Amino acid sequence: MKICVIASLVLILVCGGSAAFAEVAGGGYNWTGFYAGLNLGSAINDSSYRLSPTGNYYGDPNNSLRTDSGDFNSAAFTGGGQLGYNYQICSWVLGLETDFNYNGVEESQFVSRALTSPLLGDFNHSVTQKTDFFGTVRGRVGYTPCNRWMIYATGGFAYGHVASNSNLLFTEAGDHYAASSTNVQAGWTVGGGAEYALSRCWSVKLEYLFIDLGSNSYTYGNQLFPGFTYTTQLDTSEHVVRVGVNYKF
Repeated sequence: MKICVIASLVLILVCGGSAAFAEVAGGGYNWTGFYAGLNLGSAINDSSYRLSPTGNYYGDPNNSLRTDSGDFNSAAFTGGGQLGYNYQICSWVLGLETDFNYNGVEESQFVSRALTSPLLGDFNHSVTQKTDFFGTVRGRVGYTPCNRWMIYATGGFAYGHVASNSNLLFTEAGDHYAASSTNVQAGWTVGGGAEYALSRCWSVKLEYLFIDLGSNSYTYGNQLFPGFTYTTQLDTSEHVVRVGVNYKF
């Protein structure tokens, strides 16, 4: 989060001071053209999980005592590159952009709780989630309130690599459940931002995206009680706040 705040302040200072030396284009700046650039910022986890007994546990009136859920909310660095094309019509700008980004989000949660009657012992479990990378393919609709400034809304397709592992133990009975999962998941994204043209070729931007990579579940058993299984359901989403720089060809 500190990276995001610092980067945002830098962006404001650059944009505010650039008017004195930015290239003045006769007739106003035009956003039409292909561009490529880099971005960096913060990815804030907004995911959740649920652990549910399955298999031979079905119909057991004590199932609710063996069920747990939790949330992930850590923040980490993200950075990558983007490619796109804009087409300006009067004060409106229509565009298409794709990006690919490293994502440093990795979070674990450990819970140990005493089971209530009629169950005995403790229910210990840990769940880990890691998102290595994500990418998007988005449309953009922008508006230019004044020369060199553009504000825009954006949204479209998102994908990302999500890994998870779960480890469960019932201390009284001694049954232990463990498994992992790794997938490239597809979802959607929506957001918006502001971009400022420093010159005919260079621009800087501040952008927010909400990314939802959907749900994934995996089921696993144990050797002590065959047929008794657990299922982890993981819902993955993130808030991304970042700054970027683009070069228009």
